[in-house]
Amino acid sequence: MGNDSGDKPIRVVISEVNPGSADQLRQMLLRQVAGGRKITIAGYARDGLEVAQMAVHMRPDLIFIDTEMPGLDGFEACKLAVSANPETIAVMVAENATPELIQAAMRAGARGLVDLAQPETELRDLIEEFVELRATKEKPEFALATDPEKMPVSIAVTAAKGGVGKTTVATNMSVLLAKRFPGQVVLVDFFGQFGNVALSLDLRPALGIADLLGYEELDAELVDGHLAEHDTGLKVLGGVTRGNQEELASVDIPQLASLLGMLRRWNRFNVFDLPALLWPASPYVMSRCQHIIVLTTLDDIVTIRDTASLIELIIKGNVPSDRIKLVANRVYKVNNFSIQDVEEATGIKVWAQLPDEYDIVSKARNEGVPFVVSRPREAITQTLAEIVKRIVAESTPEQIAKASE
Repeated sequence: MGNDSGDKPIRVVISEVNPGSADQLRQMLLRQVAGGRKITIAGYARDGLEVAQMAVHMRPDLIFIDTEMPGLDGFEACKLAVSANPETIAVMVAENATPELIQAAMRAGARGLVDLAQPETELRDLIEEFVELRATKEKPEFALATDPEKMPVSIAVTAAKGGVGKTTVATNMSVLLAKRFPGQVVLVDFFGQFGNVALSLDLRPALGIADLLGYEELDAELVDGHLAEHDTGLKVLGGVTRGNQEELASVDIPQLASLLGMLRRWNRFNVFDLPALLWPASPYVMSRCQHIIVLTTLDDIVTIRDTASLIELIIKGNVPSDRIKLVANRVYKVNNFSIQDVEEATGIKVWAQLPDEYDIVSKARNEGVPFVVSRPREAITQTLAEIVKRIVAESTPEQIAKASE
């Protein structure tokens, strides 16, 4: 029932226990017109088993099931039909609808119950509601909600202290995602330290997140006007400039929620370069992210201790621990501490390790060119590419469901 078939009749299957027993309902249906389309009777089901079979083979838009049927009763037939073909809307039919019958019909998976003793307008209203319900599949939001290839994914990249590579990882990871999903990735410098994301990409955005959240209401044109675009196709919402951090100390959470909702609606991947829990909005952003990458290093006991405290605070903020991806950065042959030390301190398994290639990373940052672009064959680029592959793989509904079991 898409837009290209808007003139096609609404296909209906009716249960008819005995010849002629469905005459009243059939005549009522044939008099209906819904959404500019007439109703056509695609078939009749004689018993409960045939109800389920026809739901599968005929694939009608609506199937009307009598509560009283031979063999399988109407309620069991309804359960089978909706399980066998969830696309078909099941409606149960009774001579006199009682509250008990209505409840039983709902428990069986029916979307409504038609009382043949009620005025025909009741049936007309019911059909109009179902046609409107089916029309939701024509909306772009339906694909966002159901298509794994369009499912929006939010990723926070954070660390317990500065200097561990948070912005570098967020920036380069976002560029890799943008190359794989052109036009579908946005990187938000979320209250970052003086706009480091833009600096790392050699961008000079005139507007940023502080300007955007200053409006009372947001719309698509306004948000789009605040995004800068990198040569790689990555969209960037710039951070605050030096000296203006205090403007965001009391950000309006409902306004922020509106912004996040819009970004998720228009982009496949939304990456947030997020400071630790220093701002009131940080915990809220984390609660909206499917993946929270927490970076740490192995050369400083203070960093490891603070990372453990940060993870504890994230979990206490009602964020499931399975969303946390602990990543050890700048790992080299001889570190002051081991991966095991970090895992014991944090209670979280290290999800990935990034090699120490300081010279490559530092040069790329100073030049404003992501190392994944300038040095695609280096070990750190290849490792980060594997991390991106894992995130994409773990972002399908099936994998998310498995992770929560």
